[in-house]
Amino acid sequence: LAILQRRVRKAVVSTQSTGVVLVVGCQAHSWMSCPPSLDTRPNRGGNTVGPCEREGKTKIVTEVNAGDRLKVGWTSNNHAGGWVRLALVPDGQHKVYEHFEKNVLKIVCYGHDERKGRTAYGDCVHPCNARKGCEFMSNKYDGNRYDTTIKIPYNLKDGVYVLQYMSAMSGHKTFYYSCARLKISGGKPSLPCKRTGKAPVAYGCMAGMAIPLSKYEKNTKMGNFCFAPNGLGDQDADMRKVPVNPECDPRITCQLSVNSKACMKEDSMSKITNAWDPKQTCSGAVRPGPEPTCSDGIKNNGEQMVDCGGPECDACYEEPTEPEDMRIYSSLDFTQKDWEDGNINLRAVVTISKEAHNWTYTMFFTKPVNIKTYWGCKVISSNEYKTIWTFGPMPWTKHVKPGQKISLGFNGKFENDGERPQTVTKSFVEAT
Repeated sequence: LAILQRRVRKAVVSTQSTGVVLVVGCQAHSWMSCPPSLDTRPNRGGNTVGPCEREGKTKIVTEVNAGDRLKVGWTSNNHAGGWVRLALVPDGQHKVYEHFEKNVLKIVCYGHDERKGRTAYGDCVHPCNARKGCEFMSNKYDGNRYDTTIKIPYNLKDGVYVLQYMSAMSGHKTFYYSCARLKISGGKPSLPCKRTGKAPVAYGCMAGMAIPLSKYEKNTKMGNFCFAPNGLGDQDADMRKVPVNPECDPRITCQLSVNSKACMKEDSMSKITNAWDPKQTCSGAVRPGPEPTCSDGIKNNGEQMVDCGGPECDACYEEPTEPEDMRIYSSLDFTQKDWEDGNINLRAVVTISKEAHNWTYTMFFTKPVNIKTYWGCKVISSNEYKTIWTFGPMPWTKHVKPGQKISLGFNGKFENDGERPQTVTKSFVEAT
């Protein structure tokens, strides 16, 4: 990962020295590119003023019908991590921040390059494995490829609306805004669809390095939108439905990449001929991707590891337990620190409540952790996934008495693929 970071920085320096457009891309952050935003210039900058960017000379309006699905995407611009808040208001109300805050559609992942070793320190090389034109997000667990789809509500009055994108990607400490105009037809305004509470948040997002999710949700509520023909409905119930604009390619151009040569080798990037209106020519009917399964040999569908764990598949392992009659401590104070470079430090201070002549300490992680060094204990075992580690005492700490404190420490490494490990179980018991 450190190598990738140096490569990204080196690419930035080299483009600065040659004076080419790539520098603009590195500094421009991100904006909506599907559907076309108010400003479609490929070398434009990001807008931090909001609620929308300044409109270009050509006014672009995307026409949709109530009940359609619409592909919404944005350029990675070499950034990774964070969320995107999408909101929809009538044209004319789009100049007031609060109107968008009260009409949120959903909050989705900004995206990151999920391929091994391709994301580090909030950076990746554009297009960062973003989804190309003629493909679309058709599974709610596949949300890290710089796009999503939205359902056009059934209860809107015919007219022009403004879709807002808001994101603070990577380590940026301010939000960036972008908007697109939609002409919506065929709605039924009489449908009663009053909603309370906040909009749904996507699963499995890589957190941004500066602004937490709570800032995206502050002062917001979900809009009173109907996603079913006769009432409220779930906006993503028909996510596998082909959107009206599948050909749109949110990656725009390799001029935005810190490594244009590598970018041009990415799937179909060379086929985007007009960066002002980036599209792919779809051969044949566009179809949703295959339904992921727990036996397809791919880590997908929210799985913890390949074909196991997550919300749909069987657990990858049995979680260790701690029977109360074997527990020999009154308190277990645990701290965990982990970093973007994949290093992790764990510490535990155990206060003994019952005399014992031997003990074991077990930690259960949500993803593999390779513990390299440790103190106050010795390794007894780890499972094949490196998710369950069991430690035993050193000779001088084997016999413990009430009131005694045992201090343990561990240093290790994990693969930073956008998800950091969590220590979900800690067990300190008498050993037989």
